[in-house]
Amino acid sequence: MTQAQEVLHSLLSNVPVDELSSDEQRAVFEKIRERLTSASDLNAELRSLYQVNNFSDFALCLMWVVERVEKNPLMLAASPEDETFVFSSFRRAMGEGVSTEAGAPAPTEPPAAFEPGSGDAVGFSNLIEQFAERVQSGDESRTALLENVVAECNAVVAGEYAPDHKEFCGLLADFLSYITENQLLDDIRVLNILANIPSPVAQWASAAPDARAGLLEEATSVLRDFRSHFE
Repeated sequence: MTQAQEVLHSLLSNVPVDELSSDEQRAVFEKIRERLTSASDLNAELRSLYQVNNFSDFALCLMWVVERVEKNPLMLAASPEDETFVFSSFRRAMGEGVSTEAGAPAPTEPPAAFEPGSGDAVGFSNLIEQFAERVQSGDESRTALLENVVAECNAVVAGEYAPDHKEFCGLLADFLSYITENQLLDDIRVLNILANIPSPVAQWASAAPDARAGLLEEATSVLRDFRSHFE
């Protein structure tokens, strides 16, 4: 088993399969996990999965994880965010959607009020988390949230803030402008990049100002070469 297969095996073993709605879905999931972890050519197996009706997004999620493992030999496990996205995409592939009893999309809360340029680290963290969630769900409020995130990033870049804070915000604003201009908001690669940002930002925001150095590096490193994922 290759390193990428080991990471995928760990990831697929950690998702809450018991939450699937039927034995049939659980059997399909287990069969996919077995095929991927025992395949002699993992990338070929993922390409085959991509061709299966409704499974393209699920396959892309897994391809994204494999690509990161291949670029980083020290990566031994996927993140909890990866597990969440993989599980959500599998449920969508199996036809499970989030809906009310009447069949309409479940209501969501309106975007949280946030004043760009306020310097509110916790508020900014909450805004990013909410934005990532709305992008994943396809909620229409994501556009307004994106504009708020970009406005805050631009305010930080133009203001008197720590260098690592300014670098992160500059890269995030660049990333969001890029996906807006290229109409990529629904692209699975965008979802996967966003999945790796809220957690380190939340850690940074919850830390004391004099203890924040380095806490944004994980999120910043994800954004430094984001264009390579779309080439």
